[in-house]
Amino acid sequence: MKYSQRVGLLILIFWAPLLLADLNLRKLPMKCPTEQRQHSQSELRKESEMIQKRSQASAKLYKLKKGEDLKDVTQQVLEHKYTDNAVKEAIKNKERRYYVFTYPSDGLTIKAFVSIPVGVKNPPLIMLVRGGNREFGLPHPGQLSAYPGYALVATTNRGGVSEGQDEFGGNDVNDLKNLFDYLPTLEKKINVTFNADKTYMVGASRGGMQLFLALGRYPELQQKVKKVASISGLLNMKYAIERDNDFREMLGNFGYQKGKKGEAWIAKRQPLNYVNKISKDLPIMIAQGSADTRVCVREGYDMLEALHKNGNTITYVEVEGGDHVLNNTVDFLKLMIHWFEQK
Repeated sequence: MKYSQRVGLLILIFWAPLLLADLNLRKLPMKCPTEQRQHSQSELRKESEMIQKRSQASAKLYKLKKGEDLKDVTQQVLEHKYTDNAVKEAIKNKERRYYVFTYPSDGLTIKAFVSIPVGVKNPPLIMLVRGGNREFGLPHPGQLSAYPGYALVATTNRGGVSEGQDEFGGNDVNDLKNLFDYLPTLEKKINVTFNADKTYMVGASRGGMQLFLALGRYPELQQKVKKVASISGLLNMKYAIERDNDFREMLGNFGYQKGKKGEAWIAKRQPLNYVNKISKDLPIMIAQGSADTRVCVREGYDMLEALHKNGNTITYVEVEGGDHVLNNTVDFLKLMIHWFEQK
């Protein structure tokens, strides 16, 4: 199956049933149903409480002793209550190892984790750009990290388990660039050499925004990754703020305010403003679910249109009934890995 086409043709993939068709942006809904958003507010709050609870439990995995910059947490991941069963099996079969480590960024100490397949000499690498903010949505090493044969590195946001202040797309984006710079040191510490020709970036939710900001602000990163994917990405900051009062109020904690200062704040963090800096030779996947109540599918459509006008190679995946970051779509990860491996 061919997933992407060059300029002029965007592929729309509905998961159930699976259907390939040309994407006509003019026929797609440009707004999210207000009723759906209002109906889901209480559900979203409950979901947020659950995410916060899981994040607090996950934070324990990132604890390091004073002066410690690398820790094997494989056993802790195995015993953790939120670890996926597939990960537990991989650990029991001695197929995966997990490490928490620190790296320097703008004078701060940032924490991250790496998951590596045991016995693979030069594993391909997925750089996971997380969503959430501060500690909320903290990536759990034992979730979504058992891709067969793949290594995975995920950083954390400032102001949570890491030093510094989360700026929601400000200087904290530097942490991604600095993580790439740190990879050679990490390789020596864990005695693994990542496959430089098979390195990919995946951004989920806010991570989709951070991904495009990093690629735009640091174009050299585009030479270090083969493909990039945004899953339920926050891809139109201006629209998200206009649409969601709760989101707008939350951003006040990260420096956003109404008026001209707010417009400048948005402009710096608007992924659409960086599209013209993205290489036309970099394959991009935009994936989202039609039932996402956190990030409106319109944001994905807006990014598709911008990338299309810029002449980029795009693969679009829309899962009918898919929720935020496609948690309810088990086979999506297999599709994404398959796309990574396509030449």
